[in-house]
Amino acid sequence: MRYPEDYSGAKSDQHLVELWLSGRPASTVKVYRPVAESLLEFLAPDCLQMATVADLVRWAESLEGKPNTLSRKVSTVKSLLSYAHKTGYTVFNVGAALLRPKTPNMLHERIVDETTIHDMMTAASEGRDKTMVRFLYASGARNSELCKLRWKDIRGRRVTLQGKGSKNRTTLLPQSIIDELLALRPETAADSDSVFLTTKGNAMSPWACWYIIKQISEVVSQGLTPHWFRHAHASHTLDNGAPIHLVQRSLGHENVATTSRYLHANPNDGASNFLNI
Repeated sequence: MRYPEDYSGAKSDQHLVELWLSGRPASTVKVYRPVAESLLEFLAPDCLQMATVADLVRWAESLEGKPNTLSRKVSTVKSLLSYAHKTGYTVFNVGAALLRPKTPNMLHERIVDETTIHDMMTAASEGRDKTMVRFLYASGARNSELCKLRWKDIRGRRVTLQGKGSKNRTTLLPQSIIDELLALRPETAADSDSVFLTTKGNAMSPWACWYIIKQISEVVSQGLTPHWFRHAHASHTLDNGAPIHLVQRSLGHENVATTSRYLHANPNDGASNFLNI
């Protein structure tokens, strides 16, 4: 049997982790690094090159947290070990045999009705805050995509969003939303400047956006965050008859199966509603 050569160039497990993280967004690195380091600490004094499936199973069983958190951590380690194998750092990809914990589908708990969304619009302060709420709902944009929006990304009714993995997508917005966005633009703003700014004139950060939406939601006695508007956009557009492929493109989902989850998330809908009984 001919073993693959090591083309990773990694001098140690820690070095391999750095290579694996290289080029990823800072937000991703912040989440991935602690998981990788926890695995290396668990394996010590052995290393990744000596890890077995049994080692990984014991590591996974030692994890604590909610099902979604456990699944994310296992997926992260599977990605790391897949990278190690592809670069020749390890002979076998033992992570391929590691199963991700099944997570319950709680999406229906994150869907709010249209009345709640409009209450949020009413509660938000005129100007930037109200426009943020309306933009999140109309576009289905992620928190990070709102913060990355630049004036050059707005062309007529078409808005280009910078999605995950530097994958851009263009969505068509109502003229009323475009007008509200343009009303925020300072006379001295350059095309490369951010659309949404803090009160100090700095580019809006995801945390700042989260805080503003959270404050508004408390006025209407809700615990909403920016991502709830993305869920609402998907659910409400499908409920109102939008073609699923159009919603998929609007949200930037790679797989239509991800979008289809919203078809089953409405607790007030069911096949029995179409029976004459």
